[in-house]
Amino acid sequence: MNMVNPLTDWIDENDSSDWTGRQVIYTIHVSRNEGVGASAEGDPLPAAGQQGYAQVKIAEKFNYGRIELTGQVIKSSLQNKGAFTRAMESEVKGLVKDLGNERERQNFGAGNGVLCLVNGAITTTSSTTLTVDSPYGVTPTTNGARFLSRGAFYAVITTGGTTVEGTFTCGNTISSTGHTVVMSAYKAGTTFSDNAYVVRAKRVVGITTDGAYNSINNEPMGLLGLIDDGTYANTLSNINRTTYPIFKSTVLTINGSLSLDAIQRGIDAADEMGGGDFGNNGVFFTGYDTRREYLKLLQPDRRYSGVDLSKPDGGTKKAALKQGGEITYGDRPWKVSKKAPYGTLFGFLKGSITRYIHVRGEWADEDERIFRNVAGYDKWEAFYRIFDNYHSDRPNEGFRLDGITTTVQALHE
Repeated sequence: MNMVNPLTDWIDENDSSDWTGRQVIYTIHVSRNEGVGASAEGDPLPAAGQQGYAQVKIAEKFNYGRIELTGQVIKSSLQNKGAFTRAMESEVKGLVKDLGNERERQNFGAGNGVLCLVNGAITTTSSTTLTVDSPYGVTPTTNGARFLSRGAFYAVITTGGTTVEGTFTCGNTISSTGHTVVMSAYKAGTTFSDNAYVVRAKRVVGITTDGAYNSINNEPMGLLGLIDDGTYANTLSNINRTTYPIFKSTVLTINGSLSLDAIQRGIDAADEMGGGDFGNNGVFFTGYDTRREYLKLLQPDRRYSGVDLSKPDGGTKKAALKQGGEITYGDRPWKVSKKAPYGTLFGFLKGSITRYIHVRGEWADEDERIFRNVAGYDKWEAFYRIFDNYHSDRPNEGFRLDGITTTVQALHE
């Protein structure tokens, strides 16, 4: 699964913490002793102070993937061991790849599960077409259907809450601009409000509450919440960023073209607020759209002869650790992900984000069997699970640039 997750090499992992009540709990230093200062001769001593501490509570989050084979497929395949192996490998590897793809998207979200927003209130009796915008529920509004998949089941949640307004299945028709999808399997007469959240939902046999089981606030924390000033995640693992501003990252809203100065301002702010080590240990993450804007900045400085032709670099030669063949800024690596938010640049220190792992990734086999019979059917199923979450004790050592003007290609997998 690490093969499809570009963040893996840049975060720490902790699989030894004690999960107490499905969460990791520990105390962290959040403020200094202010009982210090110069004074005149004979003045009273400063008022006594103390270090400030707060309790971190990292909630466990659960991801699952499930496969099913019919008895007929299994029996037919057993006549040809090679065919059976191919059928099994196709399902098993396919599921792990699909779950990895889903988790890469989660790694860039804010833990809330929001895939996009409803753009304009509609009532399903009058329309089967749903207009959507704002992937992740953030700006820009381009290609709202970016994370909606044909045949997948979704719940629509009231803005800012958890109330289910209704559900739908995404049909085969997604507009070329990514602004509209044709719905199926929806309840007629349902009203979806403007800016309501669209999240993943589950169909559960025997459960009549439409959309009751969904992903709202159930995903692991991603970069939009980890590298944030409280805009998308004002509370990070029980630490309120208003109460403890030290947990705020620097967020610069560009609302225009990317510039080298804007990138440097983000780095400088992160260094001033944090440990001042970005030049040695920092990394950048963007989507392909934002990377193209950075490449445009490098064009005037590109050398057309010599050894540096293949490695344009728009930054100052501050950092060590050159890595051949990749794009850099100041010799720091510039990584790209197909799931990163549009028009957004993340910068953080290697190891400043930790993945807390309870179950790294496994096929459930408590009864020493991976495949189990589906009661009442000649079907056999198995499921894969991951229990973990992400946290940063030093979010002030990271920064984010929002609102970068980019050219987005509305692509759908």
